[in-house]
Amino acid sequence: MAKPEYKIIYKEFKDLKSLVSNLYNTLVVLYYFCETQTEIEELNNILPIVHNLRRDADTLNAYFINFNHV
Repeated sequence: MAKPEYKIIYKEFKDLKSLVSNLYNTLVVLYYFCETQTEIEELNNILPIVHNLRRDADTLNAYFINFNHV
């Protein structure tokens, strides 16, 4: 089975980079909020999910930052 190929033009890549950056920044704020508001039990329950999302968003953001064409 052949791997699908995606061709992204520069404008689309720039838009995706902006979206990824916004997602990462939002997750950093959410993670910080969940970490500091320890008295709210519901936030403690979702903290592992937020932590995993932040880690994945960090990896994705690093990919876009390190890409040579931008």
